[in-house]
Amino acid sequence: MNRQRASDCLTQLQGALKVSTLYPDGHPGIQIPLQNFVRELSELLPSDGTLVLGIVDDVLAFGEIPFYDTSTAWRALFMALQARGIESIAFSTGIEADEVLGLVQILKGRESDEPENLAALWKEYEIRHASYTELASDDDSRARARRAYRDSLSMIIDTMTELRAGRIPSTRAAVEVVDRMRGIILEDPNALLGMTMLKSYDDYTYTHSVNTSIFCLALGLQLDLVPAELRAFGIAGLLHDVGKVRTAESIIRKPGPLTDEEMRLIRLHPELGAEILDSMQGMDPAARTMVLQHHLRFDRQGYPQRLAADEIHPLADGVAIADCYDALTTTRPYQRAHHPGEAVRIIQGQAGTAYRPDLVERFVGMLGTYPVGEAVRLTTGEIAVVVVQNPLDATAPRVRLATDPDGNPLAETPELDLAEPSEAKRRIVAALDPLSKGIDVAAILENDPEPGS
Repeated sequence: MNRQRASDCLTQLQGALKVSTLYPDGHPGIQIPLQNFVRELSELLPSDGTLVLGIVDDVLAFGEIPFYDTSTAWRALFMALQARGIESIAFSTGIEADEVLGLVQILKGRESDEPENLAALWKEYEIRHASYTELASDDDSRARARRAYRDSLSMIIDTMTELRAGRIPSTRAAVEVVDRMRGIILEDPNALLGMTMLKSYDDYTYTHSVNTSIFCLALGLQLDLVPAELRAFGIAGLLHDVGKVRTAESIIRKPGPLTDEEMRLIRLHPELGAEILDSMQGMDPAARTMVLQHHLRFDRQGYPQRLAADEIHPLADGVAIADCYDALTTTRPYQRAHHPGEAVRIIQGQAGTAYRPDLVERFVGMLGTYPVGEAVRLTTGEIAVVVVQNPLDATAPRVRLATDPDGNPLAETPELDLAEPSEAKRRIVAALDPLSKGIDVAAILENDPEPGS
């Protein structure tokens, strides 16, 4: 099969998928690419009458042709397949536009907190000339967390790019990635919290947005928020700085102190962000309010100052705490990264002034005595990095060894459970600054050995 013809065919399917969020089913904007797809597909179908579209090792494949640029050109189609848990779709001779429309509706997804049953949807839309296989279930929560984090990062990059180009991004994309992260956090909070320590200076604007959303979701879980509240909280964290796309890049990336005028412009970003969320169809008003208010401070001495006397969303301060914690634990041109325990103490010191005291207490409780990413010295003299909290004993988390007792870096970084009787000789003595010991926390967290290896 010719690559260009395969690409042209998939372009029609992805085009129908994209416009399906904008127009009703019968609109020409959807019908034309659907009919084009069916026509081109019929010409490409081989003699056996079946052509497969699917995901192979994180690559989109159509027939035997791989399409590697799944984070850019084919992102919408790739993410839709992933989000619906579809590994492959086998198209057969005789497929009609109405069946492909049903497939597009399935790929588009529905606003629901319940997982979708593919078999039921296939039957509902009467798709007779295409079959599917589901993605194999992944029992490794860390692998799922890495994938969700990567997709969330891709989504926020796309959102910022769309806004810089003067286009209004999709609300659905934000909802989908937040719902995926919410599901992982409900199952295993540590998996995504660990991802927040994999800092990237070059991608700070984007990783900071995703990290803030993760911290909001984890805090929301501690607060027993209902699903709709938790989703809005996560979306507010994800989009809290989106207004900065309307601020000059030279100001955003300035390595030194800002002038008074530059500071005035920076302080417009909550209002600009709220305007952007207002323009996004279907956006939860609560998320918009939190974005507007996340720099007001608990003492209401922040900005926008005209809001100080208004009714404040109770979770706006939560976004502020999550925002601050991630910023403190990230190296910036004007500051070194604070280690997690140090960042916690800074935030605790501002409880009652910058931050709502009860939310600070819940946030600190969520992070634990030794937060994920904290470097600690053990009684054996070894240095380790915390990778998983222990809900039953905050002083005995799972850790990954970084050095031997003499402080020499380890080529392999075994993961140990300090709660196990076999590790009784190892206890945490104190937290320490990893930079002072030459320890790259992100590199250690990215290394994923078998426990006890």
